[in-house]
Amino acid sequence: MKKLLLTTLMVVVSAPVMADSWIYGGVSAGSSEFRDDNSIAHSFFVGTGIMPWVGLEGGYADFGKFDLGGGKVWTESVYGAIKPNLNFGPLQLYAKVGLNSWVTEGDDDTSYDDDDGLDAMWSVGVDYTFMGPVALGLEYSNYTIGDHDLNTINVTATIYMF
Repeated sequence: MKKLLLTTLMVVVSAPVMADSWIYGGVSAGSSEFRDDNSIAHSFFVGTGIMPWVGLEGGYADFGKFDLGGGKVWTESVYGAIKPNLNFGPLQLYAKVGLNSWVTEGDDDTSYDDDDGLDAMWSVGVDYTFMGPVALGLEYSNYTIGDHDLNTINVTATIYMF
């Protein structure tokens, strides 16, 4: 019984410490919406804390394929962002503001032209740290893709490493 209590105490005490970790990485999956069509999105990301309440994050997002212009259009992005956060024990509230370098490619059946660019992105989310360095969360993101907005809502899984 003492071992169980000691293990539980260590996990609970380590959760806030891991939220201020210097290096973290993770994955996310969910739904994306672009020009009134939906698809399945997934991404991976890495980040580092530069202070206990702010960090830097970079990642890759595949937003899926959308039915546009009579065919399929595939959209992806690489992003870099500043990530301010507030920690309340194992609960972390955060925002991201940055730039995304995006690419859209259409199949032969679409009238939509292949395109790329560099535009703004932002996110808001919440993570709950449990089991030591592991956190699960929910995130809403908005990526500007040319003249349009692409929105995602994702479930995230993060591991805080150091």
